Amino acid sequence: MRASTFLSTAVIGNMFCMAAYAAPVADTKHVGEKRHSSATGKSVKPFPSRPEVIRVSAESVAGGRMAPQNGTKSRSEITQAYIAKQAPTPNVFKLLGNLPGANVASADPFGMVSGNMTIRGMNSDQIGFTVEGAPLNDIGSYMAFPTEWVDSENLREVTMQQGSANLDSPVIGASGGIVSMNLLDPSHKMGATIAGSFGSYNTHREYVRLQSGDIGNTGMRAFVAWSHLEEPHFRGAGDDHKQHIDAKMVKDWMNGSRSTVALTFDDSMKVAYLNPSLSAWQEYGRGANYSRDFSPTDTKYWKLHQSPYRVLILSAPQNIVVNDKLGFDFTPYFYWNSGTIASASLLSENAIYSGTQKYSIDLNGNGTTTDKVMMYTPFGTPYVYRPGLVSKVHYTIGKHTLVFGYWFDWSRQRMVNPYSAIGENGGPANVWGYLGNVKLADGTRLASYDNLTITRVNTLFFGDTFNALHNRLRVEAGIKESMVTRIGYNYLPGAQYRTTMNAAVATPNLGARYRIDSHSQIFADVATNFRTPTLNALYNTYSASTGKVATQANTAQKTEYSISEELGYRYQGDILDGSITFFNYNFTNRQVSTQVTINNAQITQNINAGGQTSRGVDIEIGLRPWHHLRPYISAEYLHATIDNNYKVGADYLPTAGKTAVRSPNVQASVGLDYDDGTYFAGFSVKYVGRQFSTFMNDQAMPGYVNADMNFGYRAPKIFHTHPEIRLNLMNVGDNKYLSGVAGVAASSRAARGIYGSTIASQGSPTYYVAGSFAALVTAKIDL
Repeated sequence: MRASTFLSTAVIGNMFCMAAYAAPVADTKHVGEKRHSSATGKSVKPFPSRPEVIRVSAESVAGGRMAPQNGTKSRSEITQAYIAKQAPTPNVFKLLGNLPGANVASADPFGMVSGNMTIRGMNSDQIGFTVEGAPLNDIGSYMAFPTEWVDSENLREVTMQQGSANLDSPVIGASGGIVSMNLLDPSHKMGATIAGSFGSYNTHREYVRLQSGDIGNTGMRAFVAWSHLEEPHFRGAGDDHKQHIDAKMVKDWMNGSRSTVALTFDDSMKVAYLNPSLSAWQEYGRGANYSRDFSPTDTKYWKLHQSPYRVLILSAPQNIVVNDKLGFDFTPYFYWNSGTIASASLLSENAIYSGTQKYSIDLNGNGTTTDKVMMYTPFGTPYVYRPGLVSKVHYTIGKHTLVFGYWFDWSRQRMVNPYSAIGENGGPANVWGYLGNVKLADGTRLASYDNLTITRVNTLFFGDTFNALHNRLRVEAGIKESMVTRIGYNYLPGAQYRTTMNAAVATPNLGARYRIDSHSQIFADVATNFRTPTLNALYNTYSASTGKVATQANTAQKTEYSISEELGYRYQGDILDGSITFFNYNFTNRQVSTQVTINNAQITQNINAGGQTSRGVDIEIGLRPWHHLRPYISAEYLHATIDNNYKVGADYLPTAGKTAVRSPNVQASVGLDYDDGTYFAGFSVKYVGRQFSTFMNDQAMPGYVNADMNFGYRAPKIFHTHPEIRLNLMNVGDNKYLSGVAGVAASSRAARGIYGSTIASQGSPTYYVAGSFAALVTAKIDL
């Protein structure tokens, strides 16, 4: 019923789009602002129905690390001018790593492993991510997997809004801001780009992009790009590989309307890196990893931790200009993925559990049930189906631009943790884990985790943008009402079959920007944000070997709610651009993500850490070209504290006033770009201070410094081609360090509670290990 409703709405919406195409439109993310043409680099006169934006040549500010901003919120942006000089393998997290507030934990040299990112101390699962208007976070856990998204060569720009999401953003868990990506527009000229890369650890990558150019007189143009990457591990055994496709088709209509269809498909196989404890890191360093050699009882053998994933993302933004006052925007999208988080368990044949039910099964077929047998027990996601539609109408009346919209999202997410055999080579007989499963006498598949989650999101939003004093003053106000329903079906014996969670949250926001003169402006905003509990709150998880509850369901878990304030100043001059932003957050029911090990798989769960207060300042400075040099500086000071004591049993750990996890007090980045049109080079150095990994602040990872460099040469035109060669160096100096907190704990040592009892250690935090020094050479030809 829900799926058919969505499809009908999408079809009707797109039919309306075609009927209204007597009038084209600009990209509404820069509604009413001065636009920049990616094809010509020239300014385009804005349509009267759109609020203003100032777009200046991206190459002119800090080598593409900055772009002029004109909104009411703190916002940073990187452009293709910067992206094109980086190694083509990094994920979006690594590309954003030098921006103010962005703390990126890398886990390999080239970015094939997602790692993690925090913004102002908020984890990546509290940050919304979109590409061409389609949401990318996992709908159930809000986790972000940047290695599955767009290839860097196909990105036009990436924007990071540190404080809060936009009114029309299709996200329900983005209490820490939003990152938006847009693909390059297809070229008006037919052509191709061919590139190949080779580097450390025999890493190699191939890339091809084909441009159709203008297709006859249709007004349409398109590109399709393909890449293949193979990256052997820098520590431990195994290698990661993937194939990826990006495509985009655009039609610009005569009156400013615009139709877009974008597609991303990723097919990858990754071997997990073990995230070690602090003691394991101190003892083994980079050697703390999964086992190289097979043993029939070793669940940490590397071949048992291979994870295949496939992802398809479709988005079709339709921007319609009816006249100079009225416009419509429709963005239907579809997200699908299927994959496995691999793991293995050592099971006693006479005590195998599915939920709370105990079984005795001859797993190895030797006629007895007295052995201990190692089985492949991955956490699999056979499918996630997620269609959605963001629709809005905007109308300009006098100095006001009104917007009214509706976002609908429906998803069906299947998850299962089955039992299957280990193959002769020590790896799983089937790496996906869905074939050859152990069956019970009645034919039922034996599993320790088996559920289906349906999530429905209905959101209404209304906003008003007021421009006065010849557009020197802009005031934005809006409110969003979000209604989220989760329905869970747990198929395990002994578990509650059906559970539900409902949340209805109103999030108003208000912002203003005043342009003092042609160079200076001040801005301020107040926003409310929320984050509904993840699907993990619906289900108990059980140990495969004991039947005991590993994690407890909590359908009464409260929705996180926060209020954020920002006050800032921007200067955009002829030589220098800069900004300073002061911020403050107040959280209730703060949800902190952590990695827990269930049946030897590293799974993300959430902890309700109570209240939190975060405040600080972000600084960003970039120069326009001076003797072909473009320096860049960013920095952040963050003071994030826990407001409540943490309950453990009948007592409380004294955590109030402690520093929040993953919240370094200081981080800073310095970069320099040189480009004379033929030769180019650059470097960036990032410092990140100490980060606590427990609520009690009894364990922390040290601060670190990382440096990257690039060098390149653009050859003269040769036979209608434009050759380029580039060298990228990562972690120059081969600094050996922990790059981020993977799993947090309330405490790592025994502590005295506020009522006097002794509270045992609540766990051992785990950490990401930074990639080693690596070099990558890339040769590229544009045809």
